[in-house]
Amino acid sequence: MNEEIHTKKSDRAAFTLFELVIVLAIIAAMVTVAVPYATRSNKTFKIENQCMSLAESVEYIADLAIETKRPTRLLIDPATNEYSLEIASEPGVEDYESVLISGGTRHYLSRDIRIMDLTGFGIDAGSYYLLFDPSRPWPRASISLSSADVNKTIVIAGKRVEVEDSAL
Repeated sequence: MNEEIHTKKSDRAAFTLFELVIVLAIIAAMVTVAVPYATRSNKTFKIENQCMSLAESVEYIADLAIETKRPTRLLIDPATNEYSLEIASEPGVEDYESVLISGGTRHYLSRDIRIMDLTGFGIDAGSYYLLFDPSRPWPRASISLSSADVNKTIVIAGKRVEVEDSAL
C-alpha cells in the first residue's frame, strides 16, 4: 500500500497552469522594471564614449601644436554635430588644413547627442573653434553635451582635459 501512494505522488510532479502563469507574471514585472534602467545605462555609455573620443581629439590637437610648433584648432559645428581638427600650414600663417585622424577628417557625434554649450570658443563662419597656439597661453574652455537625461562637460584648462558630469 505504501508503494501505491508513492507512485501516485510521482505521477503528479508537474506544474499546474496557475503556477506557470504566476511565474510568467513575476518575470514580466521584473522585465518591466529592468528595461528603463538598461536603456538609460546604454545612453549614458554612448554619451561617455562620445565625450571621451572628443576629449582625446582635444588632447591630440594640443600635443600636435607643441610637436609642430604651429597653431592648431578644434572646429565644432553644432548645427551638423560634427567636429574636425586643423593645423596651420606654416608657423605664423592663418591658413589651416585638415588633420587626418581615425580614418577621416570630419567626425560626427551621435544624432541623439546635442551640443549645449561651447564656452571659451571663438566663432568663424558659423563654426566654433578652439585655438592651440604654442606662442600663446593654452585656452580655458568647456564643451557641454546632452543626451536624454544625461549631461557631460569636457573641461579644457590649459593642458588638462577632463570629462565631468553636469547638472540637468
